Amino acid sequence: MIAQFTHRAYKRAISDRLAGISPGARIPDGGRTQKFFNRTMFVLMGKLSKLDGLVLDGEIQYATTVMQLLDLNGLSRQEAIDHFELGKQTETDVMPFLSELVGCIKQRSPLANLFLQVQCRLCFVKGSIRLKEKILLRDVAEALGFSKAELLDICNATHLEADFRPQHGRGFLRNAYHTLQLQPDANDRDIRKAYLRLMSRYHPDKLVQEKNVSQEALKHAAEKLTAIRNAYEAVCGFRKIRA
Repeated sequence: MIAQFTHRAYKRAISDRLAGISPGARIPDGGRTQKFFNRTMFVLMGKLSKLDGLVLDGEIQYATTVMQLLDLNGLSRQEAIDHFELGKQTETDVMPFLSELVGCIKQRSPLANLFLQVQCRLCFVKGSIRLKEKILLRDVAEALGFSKAELLDICNATHLEADFRPQHGRGFLRNAYHTLQLQPDANDRDIRKAYLRLMSRYHPDKLVQEKNVSQEALKHAAEKLTAIRNAYEAVCGFRKIRA
């Protein structure tokens, strides 16, 4: 019973962090769930990054940002790096890892959805999802209990807006600062403040309190939140500060 409560608290904490609701939430020990979640997260990220034969700096930066969001430090961070490297190996099959993960977080759960969102965002670092990545993501989605149509919806929802499409090098960061309405010389505190201000402004929960809010407006707000969250993660990853 205690273990079940602990794992629930762990899943709630990482869900809040990955969704951007509470990036600084304390993460309790998640035991077996935490072990399988972290391992599967980075094995799959390594596999997706290397499918086209080339791992970009942007993909490594994004993986580093996810490590920060999951509050991985010291040994746990090195294990995540090792898992990423394992995923890059041609002979590594990610499906057994997913089976273990599903046993802990269950199919079609909110955390399963967030897990899939993280992997979709990784694919967009190179600008678009390629055929090999689509095929693997479809298998991953099926293992997590989502249909092909639902995967498409998740990918569309996590795609960055036109004013923040990942590009290589400085353009990538320039767009990130622009999305946060900041200059590149902004200090770390201003970055955090800008992120929280924008997340509050565009949060759908705030919009639904207003009268006659259209579904299109809510959809736009959700897309804006995704762009803001990804911009913040990109800047934090580049500066090596905790998201």
